[in-house]
Amino acid sequence: MKNVNLYSSFHLRKTKILLNKVSVSINFHIILLCLFSIFTGQSISANEERTVKSIVIREKDSFSAPDEMAINRLMLTRIGEMYDETLFEKDLATIVRYYKNKGFIYARIDNKEDTVKLVGNEIHIGIIIDKGIIGEITLEGNQKTNDKVILQELLFKTGSFYTKDDVKESERILHEKAYISAANIESQWIAEMEYVKIHVIVAEDWSITGAIDPALGSESSTFLLKIQETNLNGSGHGTQLRYERKSETGEQTRSFLKLRYQMPRLFKSYWNFDGEYIQKREGDSWIVQLERPQYSLKSRWSTKFSLLEGVDEVRWYDAGERTAIFHRNYQNSYGEIMRYFGERHQQVYSGIWIRSLFTRHETLEMSDNSRAMPLDRNIKRVGFTIGRKRVYHRQTRFLKEMGPTEYFNTGADYSASIGYASPWFGSERSESIGGISVRSGWTIGDRFLSETLIGISSIFTNQFERSILQAKSTLFFRDTFKSGDDIYTVAKGYRKNGLFEFHHTFVVQFKTEMQFGLSGESQVILGSYSGLRGYDYRQFSGEKMMLLRLESRTVFGGAISEKIDDAVAAIATFCAKPFVDNPIRLGLVLGTTVFADTGYIWNGQHTFDISEPKRSVGIELRGGFSRVSNTGIFRIELAFPLDPPYSPSIKPKFEYGFLRTF
Repeated sequence: MKNVNLYSSFHLRKTKILLNKVSVSINFHIILLCLFSIFTGQSISANEERTVKSIVIREKDSFSAPDEMAINRLMLTRIGEMYDETLFEKDLATIVRYYKNKGFIYARIDNKEDTVKLVGNEIHIGIIIDKGIIGEITLEGNQKTNDKVILQELLFKTGSFYTKDDVKESERILHEKAYISAANIESQWIAEMEYVKIHVIVAEDWSITGAIDPALGSESSTFLLKIQETNLNGSGHGTQLRYERKSETGEQTRSFLKLRYQMPRLFKSYWNFDGEYIQKREGDSWIVQLERPQYSLKSRWSTKFSLLEGVDEVRWYDAGERTAIFHRNYQNSYGEIMRYFGERHQQVYSGIWIRSLFTRHETLEMSDNSRAMPLDRNIKRVGFTIGRKRVYHRQTRFLKEMGPTEYFNTGADYSASIGYASPWFGSERSESIGGISVRSGWTIGDRFLSETLIGISSIFTNQFERSILQAKSTLFFRDTFKSGDDIYTVAKGYRKNGLFEFHHTFVVQFKTEMQFGLSGESQVILGSYSGLRGYDYRQFSGEKMMLLRLESRTVFGGAISEKIDDAVAAIATFCAKPFVDNPIRLGLVLGTTVFADTGYIWNGQHTFDISEPKRSVGIELRGGFSRVSNTGIFRIELAFPLDPPYSPSIKPKFEYGFLRTF
């Protein structure tokens, strides 16, 4: 355990602050009654009726004024009325409850015995609310990560007030770091020192990962060399060096070298830097991004700037066969500034943005029957965005990942954006672009969770020219058999509950993409690339697609799973023994999935026909290392296509690699 900051002479500091604020914070009546009571020693008799002359309310160690109007509305004691000790005790309890409901769970009345003073025949009330100041923060579990890196991610510090929302959001921020797999923040009221003690417990991921030609995909890519560090020297910086040989079914193998450096909290600020350089056969590409995100829900603004330049190859497919290859040069720059209004969970936002997009295509290969006609663009747009969002999070596990705590957003985000391009600022033509996006999540009880994403964008001049609709909705029926989602946690490992147990989740997902007016410029793909398992990488192509996916997921726990994890940890510790002294826990979690997929794809020439589905069924073994940074979920899959464009109708397809996002 590390003691990061402890108040020295805490009471002396409080006395100085109190004396400095007397002239500003304390009502003149309170000064009089204090002096008068010192010299006269008058007290309040229970049998005497006295009139309440003044009520003064302030917050201890705070320059901000309390919401006296709201508090006075809650109080039964009124100025000009007779003082009643019983009612006043209820008022004090009501005030404390009011502050606790606002998240100040350690709120109390300071010097309660001195709140009521008698001056002559009048009652003067002075209420001082102690919201609970943080006097000490200790850390535990960060063996590699520097203390200051953990502390700068917290939304509080010594000397600030403790609030439940700040603690919960700080836990979520720590969880989102690639090098931290678990975070828990505990608090305790220290009566002797009259402050709150904070204890932050984290579990660190194994942050150095790599691969040497492990053939990580039967249809996708194969790594020759990859070295990645997500927590360089405990600083939270990320680096990556990767030489990748990329191969796809029916395509020529390509290789490239990739270098990346991520620097969060640039110069101890909230700015993040991300730079990437890629060397490919076609040419070099690079991207630089400087961003100040809405780091906390209390943040009032965010901004982002990015520059990108590169080259690549674009392939066009018809009926599963490649019919064209283009060499594409592209440049893209983007900047935005957003302003947020409202409170932590309910916000309205608006902002302005500017984008420059340049693309040029060179034909390398094209068959006679290809319909490909990629469009060269030189567009510069300015625009604005407005939106409204409601943000709430629920902690859960085993929804999309294998083991770590996940944060499911149960709120909603609605936004609309419109931009305009003109030759006045360098665009090749005048045009407008409009878009609407919707993101929402909801729950029913503890077991039903659902999220929906919808995006619509259109480019138009005097008429609508090109439009794209994308939508995805996912329903999770979690913990079907009520086994509990704590069969495994990163902090404690597997639960001691017998030889074997499991956690089951049923998942339904529907997604669609529809393009209008983009014939020849862009296409929609349906196959294993897009999530229709059992078919080739780009089996079907068109302009519009719908896909329904059903999954029955089972995650294994119990003593058997624990023994497997222990065995893997022993092997990893033995292999790393020359480099590290401590045992290595990888957190291996295994599971199986049974699935069924149904898809449709069509275009202007072949309209939608409900009697022509593309279906498949199969089974999949999944696993993940929950204590290793950015490993994803590996899978071994056996799928059976039920409607292939060839015979026999059922031919099993074996795939392996990393899991697609679902």
